[in-house]
Amino acid sequence: MNKSNINKILLMVFSMLLMMNCGGKKGPDLSPEVSRKTLKNAPKWFIDTPEKDGYKYTTATSTSQDMQLAVNKARLDAAQNLAGQVSSEMNGLVKRAQEETGLGADSDLIDQFSQTQEQVIATSLKDWRVSEKEIQEEKSNNRKIYRAYVLIEWDEGAANKRLLQKIKEDEKLYTLMRSTELFEEMDEKVEKYRKRYNK
Repeated sequence: MNKSNINKILLMVFSMLLMMNCGGKKGPDLSPEVSRKTLKNAPKWFIDTPEKDGYKYTTATSTSQDMQLAVNKARLDAAQNLAGQVSSEMNGLVKRAQEETGLGADSDLIDQFSQTQEQVIATSLKDWRVSEKEIQEEKSNNRKIYRAYVLIEWDEGAANKRLLQKIKEDEKLYTLMRSTELFEEMDEKVEKYRKRYNK
């Protein structure tokens, strides 16, 4: 038997041993398929996300062998979902500002409004809190894992208040925005926020 054939046989034996080891005890699947049982056990607030005037809610679920890690992953996912929603709405507000003021996308004042809005929202997005949390045990490959469900709440009234204040502090921006429907809507939302907290 020549050296080339011996190398081929050794490679085949090594490959078979590797496959046998891989086929042995498996660790738990940390992202198991969502089963009917999982959906049935999910909290009501996870299936039907609450709605409340002046607030935004997002949910997420995640799994881990470590309970706290499952919660942390779910919180992070929910926060990213919230940021995505708010970012999409921000783009919508900039378009409305362009339409209602009659200024094009290349206007310095529209750019300024967009930047002001981004700064305020970036700060305000840190103000979310976990309003509901539930942890359940599941089995995956006969091993225990934890599934965490979280619901986070964000008070968008506080963000609107900060944004409105920034607009009023900038004379040019305030002159541009004050006669628009968008400004009126923001003002109404801020008034509701003030009444809610007596501010």
